[in-house]
Amino acid sequence: MAEPNPIRSQLAKELLRLRDLAGMSGRDMARRTGVSQPTMSRIDRGLALPSMHVVRTWLDACNTDSDTRERVEALAEAAHGETRPWRTLFGELTHLQAQARERDAAAAVIRNFQPTVLPGLLQTAAYARAVLELGRSKDVAAALVARLERQQVLHEPGRRFEFVLAEHVLRWSPAPGALAGQLDRLQSLATASAVEIAILPDTVSAGAVPWHNFVIRDAADGGTTTVSTELIHGAQDDIAEPGVVEVYVTLWERLWNAAAHGDEALELIRRLA
Repeated sequence: MAEPNPIRSQLAKELLRLRDLAGMSGRDMARRTGVSQPTMSRIDRGLALPSMHVVRTWLDACNTDSDTRERVEALAEAAHGETRPWRTLFGELTHLQAQARERDAAAAVIRNFQPTVLPGLLQTAAYARAVLELGRSKDVAAALVARLERQQVLHEPGRRFEFVLAEHVLRWSPAPGALAGQLDRLQSLATASAVEIAILPDTVSAGAVPWHNFVIRDAADGGTTTVSTELIHGAQDDIAEPGVVEVYVTLWERLWNAAAHGDEALELIRRLA
């Protein structure tokens, strides 16, 4: 079982203290913040890191004074700035789809760059299963169901999704036969009003080397824009430090401007399909 690190443990103690002072139970706070009861239990023990949106909702629910709010938010941002090893992220969990779903649900705009594999929100069941079998999920069947349920966010009103996919991602298949249906799905999703899929051609230089994936989320409540990214040894979620976020926003704009859009992007997908 994963052990909480000192920063996350301190954050958990602060949130618990504020909740107790407000006379609220864990079940009450789970309803207010929109997280599941099992996730709330892990937050209480410092084993799950609440998103910045959840932290801010928590502080609102407790009527936290400005000085305490500033201190707790700074503690939460420090916790999110750490790279967490995969073994710690999973801990006693069999997959991480619930956490991803909570982040997506709290965002109004999601900008997703992927240089290696198609994003989970765009995957077919066959492609997703093959990817999950190659990954770290301990229960592939449960992770697959949760990932497909996550995709419902694409059809919720008031949200916008922008994807930049490296062209070679459209050529890689996680398993024999998984790619053909996936490319058909991409063509269908590319026509959705809330979704725009841009393709970064192999022949285009974007002026920077994008070494890894990243996701930028603009909060639905008008709060802080955050960045999440996956690395070989771990992940960083809900990075909110303005200078770091600006680095990713600048890179996103460069990639977005260099990518093919609309009919041109569809033609690239059709050609490979």
